[in-house]
Amino acid sequence: MHLYTNATIYTGSQILRHASLAVEDDVITGVYPKDGKHPGPVESVTDLNGLSLAPALIDLQIYGGGGLLFNNDPSPETILATYRDVQAGGGAWFQITLSCSAPEIMWQAMEACRTYQAQGGEGLIGLHLEGPFFNPEKRGAHPLKNIQKPTKENISAIIEKGHGIVTYMTIAPEMFEEDALDMLLDSGIILSAGHSNASYEQAKYAFGKGIGRATHLFNAMSPFQGRAPGVVGAIYDTAPFASIIADGVHCDFASVSISHKLLGDKLFLITDAVTESDRGDYRFRLAGDRYVDADGTLSGSSLAMWQAVRNCTQKAGIPLDESLRMASLYPARAAGIADKTGLLAPVYPAKWIVFDENLELVGEHCRL
Repeated sequence: MHLYTNATIYTGSQILRHASLAVEDDVITGVYPKDGKHPGPVESVTDLNGLSLAPALIDLQIYGGGGLLFNNDPSPETILATYRDVQAGGGAWFQITLSCSAPEIMWQAMEACRTYQAQGGEGLIGLHLEGPFFNPEKRGAHPLKNIQKPTKENISAIIEKGHGIVTYMTIAPEMFEEDALDMLLDSGIILSAGHSNASYEQAKYAFGKGIGRATHLFNAMSPFQGRAPGVVGAIYDTAPFASIIADGVHCDFASVSISHKLLGDKLFLITDAVTESDRGDYRFRLAGDRYVDADGTLSGSSLAMWQAVRNCTQKAGIPLDESLRMASLYPARAAGIADKTGLLAPVYPAKWIVFDENLELVGEHCRL
């Protein structure tokens, strides 16, 4: 057994000062408060000298990394490069995300994910299909030519070809006939409302029907207005899990704070991060603290998950322990994997971040 001592441990449910954590065979065997007794022989000890330790982070929406964009290079190599960027930002798990794409690119992306996992690739929860069933009016930087009208035929193809690998899908629910939406709801794929111009009534109906998630709150959805509450109003009213991009660009930090007060443990962080691209349907360039397309349209963030946590704490006024949960426990719940990650507790994997009093990651002690 290896023991990590003298740490402030954010377990995901409590904060333990001067605490210890035990690991054996890459699994947490115990978390002990100050002066707590731990069983069994200790083979080695790491004194963290007062540093803080918290669960590894989870990013459910990231499009590539290391200069490789998944839409352009739907390959295991791109997934690995993305994983390395996820780790650099304090993450251990991620959903590689495919922007709205032609069918042949979707099939390639599915096979790339299968190959990555079959080769022992780590960290990949599954494939997040962002599209192709969008409302064209809220497509953002996604090409109009790639948006499809949902039919039983194209939905069946996605369900069949994506079985076991497509874990999450962003759709505009108002674009669906009832029986077509039922097919997706019955497929086991987690559905998230996004790129949607639904009315408040349409969105509330969709959430009540079983769409339990919403994609990048405020962005590419009908806004909250006094006479038309829109998708945002339906999210506030029904409280599905909702992702948010806490970079100060995609939404103001005051909006992050207000949304957290309304949604609580249903609000979770994503990066929505892309990378440089000069070819294909998605061509992005870095413009200061964001990515834009050739027309200058906001196209993705340059955010890392740890920076999102820092932003929530330092700029949105959310307590640190809660900001950490927004990047670990809550996305784990949203992805349906909270029995495997999101906490520091016995039988959970020994995956964590370590940071100092200035909220700087201490890489030598992180286990990602």
